[in-house]
This record gives sequence, C-alpha cells and structure tokens, in this order.
Amino acid sequence: MKFLIGQILPYLTVTIFTLGVLYRLGRWVGTRRVHNINLSPWVPDQGQMTIRIGSEALLFRSLWIFDKGLWVGAFVMHIALLSIIGGHVVGFAFLGKQFALIPGLGVTPEMSKFASDMLGKVFGIIIFVALAYLLYRRLAIPAVQSVNRTSDILWLVFLLGLVGIGNLMRFIDAIHMPYEPVRDLMVHLFTFQSVMGLPALDNYFFLAHFLMVQIMLILLPFSKLMHLFGMFGMRWLLHQPYSDPAPGIPNVDVQAARKAGLGVPAGDGGV
Repeated sequence: MKFLIGQILPYLTVTIFTLGVLYRLGRWVGTRRVHNINLSPWVPDQGQMTIRIGSEALLFRSLWIFDKGLWVGAFVMHIALLSIIGGHVVGFAFLGKQFALIPGLGVTPEMSKFASDMLGKVFGIIIFVALAYLLYRRLAIPAVQSVNRTSDILWLVFLLGLVGIGNLMRFIDAIHMPYEPVRDLMVHLFTFQSVMGLPALDNYFFLAHFLMVQIMLILLPFSKLMHLFGMFGMRWLLHQPYSDPAPGIPNVDVQAARKAGLGVPAGDGGV
C-alpha cells in the first residue's frame, strides 16, 4: 500500500490531472461561437475585460450580487484554500523558516516555524468551518436543495475529511508531521528516486491525507472542481468587448463553401 500511494500513484496523478485539464481546456477553446454571447453591459475594450475577469476571480463579484450568504462561505473558503496551498509549498520548501529569510523583520528560524505552524492551524480551522457552512446550506436551505446533486454533497464531505485529517496532524502531537520528512518525500518523487523507507510514509494519517489529495487531483478535470480553470475561460467568452457580427452565415467562409459544393446557396441567402 505504501508503495502504491507513495511511489506509483503520484506519477499517475500528475499525468491524469495534466492531460485531463488540457483536454477540457482544449474542448472549450475549440468550441465554435456562432453568435455573440457577450453579457450586457458590455465592456468597451480588452483592458476593461481584464478588470472584469479579475474582479470575478478575486472578489466573486457576480456571487456577491446574487447571493451574499453563499458569497461569504465561498469567498472565505477559497481565500483559506489559497493560503493553505501557498503555505504548503513555501513551508515545505523552506522548512517553515521562510519568514526568517525576509530582510529587516528580525525573525529567527524558530519564530518563523512557530508562525508558520500557527497560520496553518488558523487557516485549517477557517476552511473547515467554511466547508461545513457550505454543506449546511446544501442540506438545510430549500432553494439550494432544489439544485443539489449527489456529487455536490459528496465533494463537500470529501473535502471536510481531507481538511479534517490535515487539522488532526496539526493539533495532535502524536501524529504531527514535521516539515523535513514531507520535503524529503517530495524531493525523492521529483527526482524519480525510491520513496520506500522514508519516514513520511510511516505516518498513516499523512498517508491517508496524501491519498485523498491525489484522488482529488485525479477527479478534478472531470468534476465541478474544474471551475478553477473553467471560470477564466467562461468569463473570457462572456466579457469580450461587443462587436456587431459580420453579415452572412456565422463562422463560415461562404465563398470557400460554395467552391467545395457544400450547398451554401447563391444570391441573397448568403454573402
């Protein structure tokens, strides 16, 4: 089991995640637009379009307008998620000593590790509460229940389990996972070395947490979690500066179609 979760599955996860995301993005990019689908009020230029997309990505502007209760849970959850992902990457890369590397702060490595651990605990609690709130809305509010799908509930329960195991490792010393063993595991994986015998795989709570992260990444391109990438593509389509469509049949080279004998009528039916 350790060999499967720690050595084989990570490479399968990266492959499926990368190819799945590229496949989904490729399908969206390759979709024909036969007419304008720009949302009103239209933005006048590309600069305003970038600002509009940025406000949606960073502030969840549309969600704030239509459902402020959902905005609170979603915004807090996503901020905590981004902080946790960033904390994982930076914390394991610098072994929790990243704040000591900032000039002028006067932070010692021990103070940095303490601050890093505290931030991890705080954001771990915040994201758990936010996920629990979103699950409550799914189960208790009739208007939300009417659009529920089983997968929505399962994903929230899954994420609560994933975050819950991470929080247990933060707060319980007996199963706490230090920075060094995890960095050693990542280094071995990135350099295609064997991970068997590494201390990280002896912690079964970490092993379960690591497995759940990989399951999430494998399923992400084929689930609603794909909105992480799809949101940008959708907003790019909806917030393009408006322009009147060209006359004739949309996205069809009429002259070339006639020469190819594809049945495009001559005369007033086309241009």
